[in-house]
Amino acid sequence: MNIADILAEHARSRPDHPAIEDGDRVVTYGDLAGRVADAAANLQAAGIRAGDRIGIMLDDSAEHLITLYALLKAGAVMVSIGLDLPQEEKDRTVSGLGVKAVITAAGAAPVAGLPLLSVGEICRQRTDGAAAFAAPDLDDDHPAMIIQSSGTTGTPKSFLRSHANMKVSIRRFAQYEGWTADDRYVAIMHMSFLVGRNTCLGMLYLGATAVVHRAPSVEALVMDMRDKRITVAVLTPAHLQLFLDYAEGKPLLFPGLRVMAVGTAPTTQEQRRRARERLTPNVLEWFGINEAGLLAIAHPADQDAYPESVGRLADDIEAQVLDGDGTPLPPGEVGPIRFRGPGFSSSYLGDPDASARAFRDGWFYPGDLAELNAERYLFFKGRADDIINNEGAKFYPIEVENVLRLHPTVTDAAVFAWPHARHGQVAVAYVVTTARVTPVELGRFCRQHIAPYKGPAWVEFVAEMPRNPMGKILKNTLKAMFSEKMAGQPLS
Repeated sequence: MNIADILAEHARSRPDHPAIEDGDRVVTYGDLAGRVADAAANLQAAGIRAGDRIGIMLDDSAEHLITLYALLKAGAVMVSIGLDLPQEEKDRTVSGLGVKAVITAAGAAPVAGLPLLSVGEICRQRTDGAAAFAAPDLDDDHPAMIIQSSGTTGTPKSFLRSHANMKVSIRRFAQYEGWTADDRYVAIMHMSFLVGRNTCLGMLYLGATAVVHRAPSVEALVMDMRDKRITVAVLTPAHLQLFLDYAEGKPLLFPGLRVMAVGTAPTTQEQRRRARERLTPNVLEWFGINEAGLLAIAHPADQDAYPESVGRLADDIEAQVLDGDGTPLPPGEVGPIRFRGPGFSSSYLGDPDASARAFRDGWFYPGDLAELNAERYLFFKGRADDIINNEGAKFYPIEVENVLRLHPTVTDAAVFAWPHARHGQVAVAYVVTTARVTPVELGRFCRQHIAPYKGPAWVEFVAEMPRNPMGKILKNTLKAMFSEKMAGQPLS
C-alpha cells in the first residue's frame, strides 16, 4: 500500500479536521487529499514517473508537505536538499544519485545543472478537463526516499527507505512517544531534515495536525505553542537549550504539552532535569539511527532509574553487544553493538564495501560502542573507532565529555584521541563555557571524578560547537582544527 493512500481514508473519516496549519491558513483533510492528488497529477504531467529520483528544495510550508505526499503518491523517490546549504553542498547532496529534477520556488538557483520544477506549478489545483492522476502499481517495498547518513565521523552514505520502512518507523514512534490522531504537532525541526520531515509525514499519516513554525523568536514560538494548543514537540538538544535559557525565572513554560521528545544527539542529565522542572514534566529522550529509525526511548521514569542511559530498547528491536570475535557478551559488558528489527534499510547505494561492513546476516552494525543491561537499557559509549588507548588503558570519549559537562561553567564538550609521544594517545577536549575557566581547573575537576589518565591532556575553548543539521557535533571538523593548530604533530 502506498503510504499516501491513507489520506483518502482521512478525507472520508475526518474531512473537517485540520491537517496542516500554516499561519492563518488551514488545510483540512478533506482538502489535503485532493490537493495531493492534483500535485501528483501535475508531477506526472511534468514527466515524473514512478521510481524517478526527485530533489525537493523548499522552505517549511503547507506546499512542502503537499509536495512530499504528492511525490509518495506518484511513486517518485524524494531527495531532500537543505535550502540554506552553500551551493557547493547542495550540488554534492545530489551528486551520483541520478536525480532527474529539483522542485523548488520560482527563481531559485539551479542545483548541479538539474532541471527545476516550480513548486507553485506542482501544487496548482487542476481544472476540470485536466488529466487525472493515474495511480502507479506499487508494492510496499517501493522506494520512498533517499537518506544520507549524518557524516559526523566520515563521508555521508546514501541509502533507500521504502514505503514499508516508513510505516514501521511511524508506528514505532507513535507507540513509544504516544502520538495520536488528536495531537497538534509544531514543526520546529526543518522539513528538509530527516526527523523534521518524517515527523510531519507521520503526523499526517495518523490524521493529526502539523503546525508550520514561522515564529521569529523563541518568545514568539512559546506564545504560538500556547495559543495553538500544541501537544507534541520534537527537538534537538540545541532547541531544548534555547527553551531552557528562555524559561529561566519563569513558571512552567508548557503546562499543556503532552510530549516533548528530544533526540538526534545526546542531552545531559542536567538538561533533562531542568527541562522537566521548567518546560514540561513530559520530556522524553529518544535514540535512533538513520538506517533503522527509533531504537530506544527514555521516559521520565527511565531517566530517573538510569540517568546515563539513552533509553530502553523498543520491544521489536533486538540488540547484542559483541566481543572482539563477534560473540555476544552478557549484560553489563561494553563492546561493539549490532541491531536488527523490522523497518531497517539493508544496504548503501553504490558502496558495496560499506554495505558489507554494516549489513550482515540480517543485523545492522553501526560502528558504535555500547552497553546493555539486563532490563534492555542502552548505554551509548561512542564510536568504536573513537576509543582512546593510553598506554594500554582504554577509555571512551563520552566518559570524559560527561564529566566535563558536570562543571558549572561548561555547557558543551567534545573529546577525541590524539597521538602522544610517550602515552600513545591522550584525550583532547573542546569545550564551550559560560565563564572564564582555565585548562588546569578543568583538569583538576576531571581528576575528582575519573582516573587521571582519562582527563584531557589539552583543552581548547570555542564559542560554539560545529554541528550538522541534526545537532550532532562534527568531531572531524574539530580534529581538523586541532591538527592545523598542532601542525599534525603528536603531543609530548
